[in-house]
Amino acid sequence: MSVLSRPAILLASATVAASLLVAPSAAFAADTTTDLTTAGMKAAVAAVEVATETAAAQGWTSDLDLSVDLGGTTASGWQTTTTDTEHGLLSAAFAVDGQGESKVFLAEGSGTYASAGDDSRTRAALKMMGRSSVGFVFTADAELTLEHDGPTPLQLVASSISAGTKTVHDDGSTDLVFTDSTMGTVTLHADASSVLRSATTALKEEDMSLSTSVDYGYGPQTVTLPAAGETIDSATMTKGIAYLDMAGLVRNAAVSGAADTRRAFKGAKVKVATLRKLVRNDAAETNYLNGGIEVVKVKNVTSGVRVWATNPWTKKTVAYTVKASGKKVLVKKV
Repeated sequence: MSVLSRPAILLASATVAASLLVAPSAAFAADTTTDLTTAGMKAAVAAVEVATETAAAQGWTSDLDLSVDLGGTTASGWQTTTTDTEHGLLSAAFAVDGQGESKVFLAEGSGTYASAGDDSRTRAALKMMGRSSVGFVFTADAELTLEHDGPTPLQLVASSISAGTKTVHDDGSTDLVFTDSTMGTVTLHADASSVLRSATTALKEEDMSLSTSVDYGYGPQTVTLPAAGETIDSATMTKGIAYLDMAGLVRNAAVSGAADTRRAFKGAKVKVATLRKLVRNDAAETNYLNGGIEVVKVKNVTSGVRVWATNPWTKKTVAYTVKASGKKVLVKKV
């Protein structure tokens, strides 16, 4: 499943660990209801998918409302999706009570943009890099397409289909009701042309219920991607966050390398070559555990090594020496 294929699940999981449940659809007069097998329901949904795909050829929108009750604690949220099918662009904005709005953009053949977030480390890293105005992180992906990585209208509410009921109303519109393995009870409301116009989903578990309702619109849409000045690439963002811990990383590599050297010689005279090898191993492991960013560097000095790092934005340097002195291993901040 791609990062954007189920935005409704993304919204829910960002706030509570849950899946989704349904409100009853509107009442119509002169209804005719038929029970459908799984095969029959799949055929009926397929017809809706085909008609909806045609309607969405140039673009489509969705407005989703979400309600959650988790152990007696309730919350509500919303999500809007705008898809410019013709130009290969998609935007999704979502928020839940008590949290700020987040946005995701998809651009075919280019990549994704996601809200940078307001957590303390992200904001601290952006400030350190002199990029406090940044609001989005860009991840390049030349193979990204709406067809494979974006959602369809139906994918917002269902990924699996079971037996259920088909209700035809006197205006020619249709309700299809079935159970989805993730979303619970799903109701699709299609117009007389079989185009999906709205949907509801519902799931109720022992101490949790979640419900959504979605309305759809079709036709050409406009999606404006974030400007370059408010965007940072994901690699730079990751590197910036890594350098927030530069002082601690350098110290950790030096102290760990010294400790490993002492253990290796057990009170015997320390060999400089072995010390250098062990400290380099610890520096490499420190960088690996820090997301693979090469923050900590090591170079040879007399009787040992210098363990250091320089922040590429602030130009501040932190350094330690680890040296052999007979049977001792000495660590000194320089």
